[in-house]
Amino acid sequence: MKRKLIKTISVTLLATICFLPTVAAKKTSPIGNQIKLTKVPNVRDLGGIRAKNGQHIKSNRLIRSSALTHLSGHDKWKLSKRANVKVILDFRSKSEIKQAPDAKLHGTRYHRLSVMADPKFGVHTTAQYIQQLAAKQPNNMELFYEKMVVQPHSIKAYRSMFHYLLKQKSGAILYHCTYGKDRTGIATMLILSSLGVPKTTIMRNYLASNHYLKSTTRHEYRLMKRHTHNRKVLTNLKRSRTAKTAYLNAAYAAIYHHSGSMKHYLHTQMRLSNKDIQQLRKNYLTK
Repeated sequence: MKRKLIKTISVTLLATICFLPTVAAKKTSPIGNQIKLTKVPNVRDLGGIRAKNGQHIKSNRLIRSSALTHLSGHDKWKLSKRANVKVILDFRSKSEIKQAPDAKLHGTRYHRLSVMADPKFGVHTTAQYIQQLAAKQPNNMELFYEKMVVQPHSIKAYRSMFHYLLKQKSGAILYHCTYGKDRTGIATMLILSSLGVPKTTIMRNYLASNHYLKSTTRHEYRLMKRHTHNRKVLTNLKRSRTAKTAYLNAAYAAIYHHSGSMKHYLHTQMRLSNKDIQQLRKNYLTK
């Protein structure tokens, strides 16, 4: 009788445990989650990235990307239906956009926020590009990153970005440049900083572009070698196509030099009030 009672209790407990609701572990990631598209590399949902306050970014709200020129029909469906993209912010120059316009997504609002002042930035013939690369100094990328956070035209573009981020209460904002590495990298640094994400996490997110752009970079390097074997040209091409800690640190250093801190930079240059910061965190963070 005693054995029978113990067996009954055991079965009852097992049944109770089996039917208890399971609590799924929250997915967090320092680099976000890749959105795999056919011919568009380096597309990542920032959902899951953890802030200092223990909250993390909501999924399908902030997406960093490379240019959306070669979207397939299925890619468009993924972005518009699954990722719920409602707004696209394009950081490229006027000439870059004209040369390789984004594919249109149904029901999505598009805004051009050129980060660089030169309307012809990023557009050149192969011969012109070889000449440009040959003339670049070893610290050219560091100087480029500094420029993106201090020149008035760039500041205005990123300030406009925050304007749209504050307005967007639902759906995803997708923002991009050509490769989703440099201009998009600075944008991500500023966005994540405003959301209270640690610098170490921001750096890991930035450096992940090397992984997602690996095949693109190799392909471009092979193509360039068909036109020139000039070592300086090829070295500078690699520098320009790589995400390096030194590059993003150059932007941080410029911000600290001109504004004293990232917090002060966001207040004075991005014109984000304390209320704006709270609103951004309300819009994009969750427990």
